[in-house]
Amino acid sequence: MSTAKKRDTRSPAPHDADSHDLIRVHGARVNNLKDVSVEIPKRRLTVFTGVSGSGKSSLVFDTIAAESQRLINETYSAFVQGFMPTLARPEVDVLDGLTTAIIVDQQRLGADPRSTVGTVTDANAMLRILFSRLGTPHIGPPSAYAFNVPSVRASGAITVERGARKAVKATFTRTGGMCPRCEGRGAVSDIDLTQLYDDSKSIAEGAFTIPGYTGGGWNSRLYGESGFFDPKNHRNAMTCANMQTAASVATLMAT
Repeated sequence: MSTAKKRDTRSPAPHDADSHDLIRVHGARVNNLKDVSVEIPKRRLTVFTGVSGSGKSSLVFDTIAAESQRLINETYSAFVQGFMPTLARPEVDVLDGLTTAIIVDQQRLGADPRSTVGTVTDANAMLRILFSRLGTPHIGPPSAYAFNVPSVRASGAITVERGARKAVKATFTRTGGMCPRCEGRGAVSDIDLTQLYDDSKSIAEGAFTIPGYTGGGWNSRLYGESGFFDPKNHRNAMTCANMQTAASVATLMAT
């Protein structure tokens, strides 16, 4: 007696994200696109892959994002549009279902290293609010999670204009997330003084390794004959502060 297993031919239930609209692109001919038609689901992560020059940027940036930006610009008044660049409609037969697009391309965000994808898209602002309300332990308001907001403390006296005027002592504190050393940049640029001098030599023997400060040269003699340093003593006979001070001054003069 044989038994046969019955297969479930029912299709799986559609995901909630698939119930949203689509971005429909039909007949795109921007740059090297040749009548490309595609339907992109919303509320889904869609990735465009391909070799260099296959038209990924032409479809995403020069077609979809460009038309979204053009439609947004048309909502401004004629006076405001006069100060904005004129954008032409992309060469495409049908392009609908568009919403506001946030463009993050391959170009440099800005000269300030504090500019990130989160700051440009304002996603950081929402994340700071989220962490300030749900973060454990609680460290402060949303500014405490901002790497470009410094902590501020102040105290003084204020005058209360109510009835008899009187001065009241007040303090002000704002908690910021900026690192006081790197100032929110994530890296610190500093001078390695050990690369500027050889601690096994004296000034007369050419302790400075800075170009132009050779032993017996005019610049080295300037320090040796100044009276502040003993040019014949080695590094171990000199205080660290004196050697670092001399190296710092020599660096400033060299630059």
